[in-house]
Amino acid sequence: MANNGAIASIVKQITDYNGAPCKKTLQKIVYLIEAKDISLGYDYGIHLYGPYSSDLDFAVRELCDEGVLAIDYTRTGHKIRVINDKDVTGSGDEKIDRIIKEIISAFGKETPSELELITTALYVSNYHNNEKEIIDGVKKIKGEKYEVDSICTAIKKLRQYGYLKNSIA
Repeated sequence: MANNGAIASIVKQITDYNGAPCKKTLQKIVYLIEAKDISLGYDYGIHLYGPYSSDLDFAVRELCDEGVLAIDYTRTGHKIRVINDKDVTGSGDEKIDRIIKEIISAFGKETPSELELITTALYVSNYHNNEKEIIDGVKKIKGEKYEVDSICTAIKKLRQYGYLKNSIA
């Protein structure tokens, strides 16, 4: 079951850390949270801009309908914001809220494009065991959008924050 209460909290925390997130940023941060074995109830598949959850997209729209969140449509993207802070309750679990805060601290200042690359590399790592295979997998999905050096930097960051085993070389 999806944890919509956590979504409002995540939006608020990202906003407090680096300004209102766009839809892509929220998708990728929630993917990184789920990848830390924190089940918020959203299934992900690979999409044009990296890992994507239609369930999460639906939850955001549902929270907008309930008056908890709003989406501001701008020329540069769709910014999501909390309408009233009193509606933000968190996930209901201290450990989950701590991990969410750590992930936002680690990745909250990345651009949407950087998050797309990082999460695509993480998605690929679920199916491949070494750095070369991850690079090749990202290239297969993203084409020429990202240079090999950028992919290596994303892999290094994933390793730094414990998403990849150190044995992936």
